[in-house]
Amino acid sequence: MIPSKKRKLNKKEEEESEEEERIIFESESEEETKNKEESDEEEEEETIRFESESEEEKEEEEYLWRLSNIERAIKSFSSHSIPEHLHGREEKESEITNYIKERIKTQTSGSMYISGKPGTGKTATIQKIRKDLSLSKVRKCKQFFLNCMELKDKRQIYKEIGKTLELEDVERLDSDVISSALRKRNHMIIIFLDEIDQLMSTKSKSEQQIVFDIFGWTTIPNSHLVVVGIANALDMTEHIPLLDYIKCQPYLIHFQGYEADQISRIIKERLDSSAFTLVEDNAITLASRCIANNSSDVRVVLSILRKAVEDLKTKFEETRKISTVGVMLMNQICTQFLGDPQVNQIKSRTIHEKILLASLCQNQDRKEVVGSQVKKVRLPKNFYFVY
Repeated sequence: MIPSKKRKLNKKEEEESEEEERIIFESESEEETKNKEESDEEEEEETIRFESESEEEKEEEEYLWRLSNIERAIKSFSSHSIPEHLHGREEKESEITNYIKERIKTQTSGSMYISGKPGTGKTATIQKIRKDLSLSKVRKCKQFFLNCMELKDKRQIYKEIGKTLELEDVERLDSDVISSALRKRNHMIIIFLDEIDQLMSTKSKSEQQIVFDIFGWTTIPNSHLVVVGIANALDMTEHIPLLDYIKCQPYLIHFQGYEADQISRIIKERLDSSAFTLVEDNAITLASRCIANNSSDVRVVLSILRKAVEDLKTKFEETRKISTVGVMLMNQICTQFLGDPQVNQIKSRTIHEKILLASLCQNQDRKEVVGSQVKKVRLPKNFYFVY
């Protein structure tokens, strides 16, 4: 069979064929271009969505980071948080530590009485010393700490000390049994009694006897006992004359109130844990001076700062915008905690001074007061200084 020859296209047919091919090519190109544009748009949307999600994640991470810093600052202002360094109490800490270490080294008994107004760092100093003694390489000794305010019955202290001495039948313990046990001890024991003045709240003979027994145990030969009493009262041991009779003279240490610059350093040290400013310096200075001029109770200033940062946290959670504790907010919180300074000034006066001030109020319109010279200076308002 002879194959048929392909018919040769004329010029017109060739042009039509080329036109068809061109149309098909352009159609395919347009479709490809359209697909590419759609693909590019999808990629751009994906990129925008990714960047948006990344931005949201970054914002959330920053929010959580700032929130954790604020919460850490709040925790640092807890009165139960004991810092590594106690500003303004370095000398007292060294003095107490040296006394105790000397007793441990020589295996001799002794007693110490620490006094000072509330919030002057007595308990915090003792807790830090206890921790340091536990970690130090000095000869091992047993420690016992008790807050006497926790005792329901004041004679329960014999039971608690008996447990530390590992005595039997602690429910029936008395001073004589503990005295006998101390004579047989070969290792040092340190008894820390916080708020010991609570054992003498009524100053009765029975309460005096309890404190006398505790300090008196240190005079027992070879008792290997050190008693450290902590209290607010400056002269508590003077109300127990029998201590002189048995030649027991506790080593006395008195804690003075904190000064404004010391309080300021305490605040700033606790704020060091934060990576950014939470409380302005002027606000810290204001709080420090308020407390130093009021009670010098560092626990109060910690409560004030804790409240201020808690308010800051609440505002941050609501707005997600970080701010700082300024002078105005600090002044409001100090007033909440301390009251009006002029009112506090009057409250702190003795009864005789208050009577005199009341009398001056009644006579403020008179030009003179018999027997006194009135200076025209008013502190607080409607009251005069009398010389």
